[in-house]
Amino acid sequence: MKTKVLTKTFFFALLCMIFISSVLFSQETYKVKRVIDGDTIQLENGERVRLIGIDTPETVHPSKAVEYYGKEAGDFTKRMVEGKRVKIEFDVQKRDKYGRLLAYVYLEDGTFLNAELLRHGYANISTYAPNVKYIEKFIRLEREAREDSRGLWAPGNSQKVVTYSQQSSPEGDEIVYITKTGKKYHKASCRYLSKSQIPITLKDAVSAYGPCSVCNPPR
Repeated sequence: MKTKVLTKTFFFALLCMIFISSVLFSQETYKVKRVIDGDTIQLENGERVRLIGIDTPETVHPSKAVEYYGKEAGDFTKRMVEGKRVKIEFDVQKRDKYGRLLAYVYLEDGTFLNAELLRHGYANISTYAPNVKYIEKFIRLEREAREDSRGLWAPGNSQKVVTYSQQSSPEGDEIVYITKTGKKYHKASCRYLSKSQIPITLKDAVSAYGPCSVCNPPR
């Protein structure tokens, strides 16, 4: 009997380890070779990592000029992680169409880089399904930064920022909305979006969600 209990305990522990390893890229740390801009870094192993859930002003976009507050955001990220070791956490989708890793980045002391950029006003929310793990936290941090007039949200700056609710799809596709735990997609005005409102392209929505029967979004 004791052997059976020990066996079950062992397998339970093994399953926990497998789960944890599936959430984290690795328990190892990776040295940041350089910071490309405020929301993109390159690891020493050559991998480029795009910080998910947030967006900082552009500084190296091939078809855009350097955007307001982009240098400040890039300098902040450099101070935080360049030449240092970090841990990486994935959400659901691990790479974008450019082959970059999509990740949440942590310093060795546990400091959450994505969150710190929002907290200090160097970034605004840019969260799209299915990578929505920290959406509530990010919304709270952006709201606090705006209320305290930090960084991008300082007087005279905020009109230059595209906020979360104003975002459009990178591909220019029509935007509809989902909730974190729901199975339907909605129009922005739907009453079922009172607790959470996550933008998603119509193309992605119809492939994974059903249309709301109340607000009757496009199909």
